[in-house]
Amino acid sequence: MYPVSSRPAATRVLALTALSASLAALFVACEDPPPPPQFRVSFTALADANPLGGVEITIGGGRPLGLTNAEGVLRASLQGREGAIVAYRVKCPAGHRDPEASPPLTLRQFRGLEPAAAARGVEITVQCRPSDRLAAVVVRAGGIANIPVLMQGQPVALTDSSGVAHLMLKLPPNTSFTMALDTSANPRIVPANPSQPFVVPDADEVLVFDAPLIEQRAPVKRRRVVRPAPVFTGPVRIPSSSRR
Repeated sequence: MYPVSSRPAATRVLALTALSASLAALFVACEDPPPPPQFRVSFTALADANPLGGVEITIGGGRPLGLTNAEGVLRASLQGREGAIVAYRVKCPAGHRDPEASPPLTLRQFRGLEPAAAARGVEITVQCRPSDRLAAVVVRAGGIANIPVLMQGQPVALTDSSGVAHLMLKLPPNTSFTMALDTSANPRIVPANPSQPFVVPDADEVLVFDAPLIEQRAPVKRRRVVRPAPVFTGPVRIPSSSRR
């Protein structure tokens, strides 16, 4: 038991301790909350398999994050909470199509990885496919030269001495067109005026129009031989009734 004279001092100590704790708690409550963590993100833009620069990346309500460089890469840092999904948009440069859908971007930290991988952070690859595709069309006409090649009914080439023609087309994907051979100048060629439809794929491609034409031989006109009437050169027999 404490002496009677020491009780007020102990009470004062307890009161001061409680007051200090309350002030400390109040001070902590008045401090600004810590900033959200930073997450490293790397965007890689490709046109098919080739790096593409000048691709614009925006996040949220359209806040620009930057453009991909000549290597098709954009590195940035984003703030948020671990596991948050960030909405972003990809704007491709002229001559390329914006992707209809892009991989989701989820913020997460990489720990225990090699320094290079940690520096890249979350890696996102986006595709900006070309607006037009190259279609190399090879036309084979069975070895017959100078056959007009038509595209959508319009002449675009002639077969060479080996009966082959080449065309290089640049068209949007899924474009339909028809190639044909005009054999009307030579009715002996069969089949007459063959054609073939094509659809441009979403990739550079070689399209082959193989028409095995055959030139039939001209019919041989047989000459009619007119033989002269036979000439009788033997003796002439006179009937007995005509003798005197």
